[in-house]
Amino acid sequence: MSVAIIGFGTSHLVKSSPRGIAAFALDAAVAALSDARLARDEIDGYVGAPFATNAGSPHAEAGDEISLKTMAGLMGLTLTWGADLYRRYPTDMVTAAAHSLIAGTSRYVLGLRAMYALPGGGYGTGAAHAAYGSQQFTRPYGFDTLGARFASRAWAYMARHGLTREDLFAVVDLSRRNAADNPDALWRDKPLDRAAYMNARMIAEPHCLFDCDMPVCGAQAFVMCRGDDVPAGAAPAWVTGWSGFGKPDALWDMSGRGPGDLTSAQLYDGFSSMVWDWLDGFGITASGKAAAFIRDGHGARDGKLPLNTFGGALGEGRLHGMGHLREAYLQATGRAGPRLVRPGPALVQVGPFDDASFVLLEPDRPRAAQ
Repeated sequence: MSVAIIGFGTSHLVKSSPRGIAAFALDAAVAALSDARLARDEIDGYVGAPFATNAGSPHAEAGDEISLKTMAGLMGLTLTWGADLYRRYPTDMVTAAAHSLIAGTSRYVLGLRAMYALPGGGYGTGAAHAAYGSQQFTRPYGFDTLGARFASRAWAYMARHGLTREDLFAVVDLSRRNAADNPDALWRDKPLDRAAYMNARMIAEPHCLFDCDMPVCGAQAFVMCRGDDVPAGAAPAWVTGWSGFGKPDALWDMSGRGPGDLTSAQLYDGFSSMVWDWLDGFGITASGKAAAFIRDGHGARDGKLPLNTFGGALGEGRLHGMGHLREAYLQATGRAGPRLVRPGPALVQVGPFDDASFVLLEPDRPRAAQ
C-alpha cells in the first residue's frame, strides 16, 4: 500500500512575535489543508511533536508547546486516531502517520510542528538546582546547554580528520546561499562573509553564533493519505521508505533505493557540524570526507548531491526539521521554484547522530502499489 504527503503549509517565520503559538499553528494547519484540497471535517488523524527541546523551555501548553488536544479543540477536529510524539521529529511524524493510514485507522492525517521563542530568559540555557537520571552526569557540567555535546563531537571529528573552522564556514555559507532563494527564510538576502563568520562570538567552541540555528516563532504542517485517496488537484510526494538511527539502512531496504539514487538530501543542521554525521553515516561520503564534499562544491544545487536546498535550519530558522521535510516535499512535487533540482528521490534526515530518523520522498508512485 502506498502513502503520500499531499499538502504542506507554513506560517510566517519570525524571531519574536506578540502572537501566540496557537496562531502560528493554525496558520500552518489551515494552509496545509488548503494545499491538500481538503476541508477540516475530512481530517480524522493527527500527529504532532510538541515538546520544546531547548534547555530554557518552561514546557507551557499554548506557551511554547501546543498539543493534539489543543489543536483538535481549536480546529474542531473529530479524530479516530491521534498522537503527540515525545522528543521526536517530523520524520517520525511521517512514519507514525503512515502506520495509521496503512492500518486503516485514518484516511487523512494532519501533522504539525510549532516552535515558539518566548520573550525573556535564556533559550539555550536553563537554571536547575537538581538533576535526575542520566542528567546527573551531564547537567552539572553544562553538557545539555547551547549544544555543548555537539560541539565536543565536532572537535573530535575535526581533530581526527584535520579540519578547521574553514570547513564549518563552508556549511554555513552553503546554507546562506540557498536561503537567498527561500522567501520564508529568516536569513534570506543576508549573506555572510568569511571575516564576519571568523570573528563571530563563540557559543560552544568550535561552534560560533552562526553555526547555530536561529530560534523562531512559527509552524509548518502537512497532510498525508493513502495512494487511492489523493484528492483531485493535490500534489502527492510518495513516501517510499523510513527508518531510525538504529538501522538506517532499512530505508534502502524498504525503498529499493541506495545513496547513489538520491537527487537531493535535506540533512538536519541544528548545528553546522551535524551535516557531516550522516553524509558519512549513510555512505554518501567516505568516512571523514563529508567536509571536503561540501567544501569542494558537491553539495551545491548544481553539485553531485544538492544539500539543504532551502537553506537548512541555519538559513531558514529552527523548526526542528520541519523545514527539511517541507523542502523535500517541494522538491519531490516540482514546486521548489528557483531551488528546484533534478527530480528523483529526496532524503530527509532529522535529529542528532545518536537519535535521528529518516524518510525518503519520491515524485512517482511506487509501481508495486499502482
